[in-house]
This record gives sequence, C-alpha cells and structure tokens, in this order.
Amino acid sequence: MSNGYLSNGYLNTEEKAPVSLHHADPQAAHSQDLHSDDPRYQDLVQIEQVTKSFGDKTALDNISFSVPSGQICGLLGPNGAGKTTLFRLLMGILKATRGTILVEGRDAFEERVEVKRLIGFLPDEPVFYSYLSGREILQLSAAMHGLQVGETLDRIAPTIARLRLADDIDHYAEDYSRGMKKKLGLLLAMLHQPKLLVLDEPTNGLDVESTRLFYDLIFETAAQGTTVLFSTHLMDHVTRLCSHAVIMNEGKLVAKGSIDELRAAFGQESLEDIFLRLTARPPQR
Repeated sequence: MSNGYLSNGYLNTEEKAPVSLHHADPQAAHSQDLHSDDPRYQDLVQIEQVTKSFGDKTALDNISFSVPSGQICGLLGPNGAGKTTLFRLLMGILKATRGTILVEGRDAFEERVEVKRLIGFLPDEPVFYSYLSGREILQLSAAMHGLQVGETLDRIAPTIARLRLADDIDHYAEDYSRGMKKKLGLLLAMLHQPKLLVLDEPTNGLDVESTRLFYDLIFETAAQGTTVLFSTHLMDHVTRLCSHAVIMNEGKLVAKGSIDELRAAFGQESLEDIFLRLTARPPQR
C-alpha cells in the first residue's frame, strides 16, 4: 500500500498570463450556494499563490485556482508541468514554499491528518505491501480508516465485481497487472467515501473497457456529491466528464475555468487545440 492511501480574460501569449474563467454554469453556481454562509466552503479546494521549489528548481510558480464542490475538474499539462507535485502538496506529503492549499477550509499541510480523511488518493503507480491479497489490503485499509471491515467489504463487493476483480481479489496484489493495481487503487481511494477524489493519471495501463468503467464510476461518484480532481492526457475524456479544467505548463498556470468558458474564450476551439496552443514549445535546433 502506498503512502498516499493513509488518502475572463484571454491568454496574452507574450506575457503568459493565465485565462481565468469563473463559474457560469448552473451546476457550479448551485455547488457554490451549498455553504453560502461560509465563503471558505464555496469551493472545496482552494489553492492560493502556491510556489514549490526544490533548491534552484521551481516546480510550481504562483499557482492559484479552486475546485467547486461536487464538480469534476481536469488537471491538464504536459509531462513535467508540475501536476504530481501539486497533488503531493494537496495530500500534505510536501509543504509549499509559499502560498496556501485549503481543503474544506483546512490547511493541507498543517492539518494533513484531518485533510487526508477527506481525500481519496490514487497515485499514478500504486504500490502495495508484499504478500497481501487484494482483499487483505482492503480490509487493512478499512480498519485503518476506522470503518467496520465486514460491512465495508460487503458495501464495495458490487464495485469489485464491476471492475472485474472478483476472481483475483484473493490473489497477491503484488502479482497484479498494472491495470489491476489501478483498479485496486481506485477501490482504496473510494473505500472511506471521501469528499474529494484526487486521481493521478487514473487510466494509465487500462484497456478500453476498464477505462470506460473507471470513468463511469467517477461520474457516478461525482453525481452523488463527491468532488473529483484528476490529471490525464486524454482530452476527450475531460470534455465528456469535466465541468472545469485547469491547464498548467512548466510549473505555471496558463488557463482555468469551465469547459464551455474555455472554448468560448478561444473561439470554440476543441480542448485539445486549446491545450496545444497554450503549451506549445519552440522547436529544438
């Protein structure tokens, strides 16, 4: 088990100023009204002027965006954009050099124990204890979350079968294929019914059928009120699933807002075209 489980403007291409588009769709507006008496809770996740440096290298440079409660938000960026670093900050694994990250009003690092109770985290490469079966890992995780183990396993049994893991759940997880490990990782992330799902490249290693199952589950979970933030390189999935998107490039935020607002700002271009425009790199010589 990995340590992650224990949870309007238009772009100025010269200045690299981010497109900042705010909630115009009714679903987002409704989610903002859920805690209208407390502005901290209008967005479940608030990332404010976050910078993270490793020595002389700046991995994140003054990042600010929020994720509306109950929405699915896609975090997009080429390799090396800083997405995984941002997730590690959100999980309290790393501390920001500057800025704040709040989850339901709690500081992601200073109150990381409480924050991890709110988050289900699926890393890009799930790693599990050796010589434990999938079932034993689920039982252990349920116990560590303070859940009733038998009731929890009964509750998720239909999802285990739906993900086609029922025949392998009593085999050593160490021997699972990459796709099977991703499925087990998703079960672990959803086990304690978190308010926020954070998914790092969730469909890497999955076949077409499993990818569809994954995203069906994510969409259904969000429809029940869970907020979802996930990174992916699959633009069509973001267009189909997400209400909002955040685009990063070289550690900087280059665009944020609802999918419809982003497309309107760029003349109804596809999300893929917008992404390629914002993250274009000069040719090598």
